[in-house]
Amino acid sequence: MSDEREVIAYHEAAHAVISMKLGYKCLYVTIIPDGDRVGHVCCEDPMIVGQDNKIEHALKVLIAARLAEGKHAGSTSWSDSDDRVRATNLALSATDRDAERAEALINQVIGETRELVEEHWSDIEALARQLLACGKVNFLQN
Repeated sequence: MSDEREVIAYHEAAHAVISMKLGYKCLYVTIIPDGDRVGHVCCEDPMIVGQDNKIEHALKVLIAARLAEGKHAGSTSWSDSDDRVRATNLALSATDRDAERAEALINQVIGETRELVEEHWSDIEALARQLLACGKVNFLQN
């Protein structure tokens, strides 16, 4: 089992890597605690940037973190309840508050996101290692 700091690094790395792979710009990612946050990614928000598939992209970014931390730590639960709530609310809004359709959408996106995480696992691992070494990665300096 991984320690909490490693899980956070993989979680934040997945948010950042999948955001960038979906075409969104990222400024930085950090695992340095700040207030009530234990980590943070500063990337363009798919819900604001306005691509046609913005809800699916936002779900993939949220779900990727859970899948990556699970792959690394061997857990299938959501460690970040804020991500889980945001994903659920996005799915509900995309399906006119139909709980069954929202669950089906989340399950579909989990499958698609699992493929993305697997495809980009080496990038997620590399960024997580960099975060564990430095605490913060500024993409403008890379």
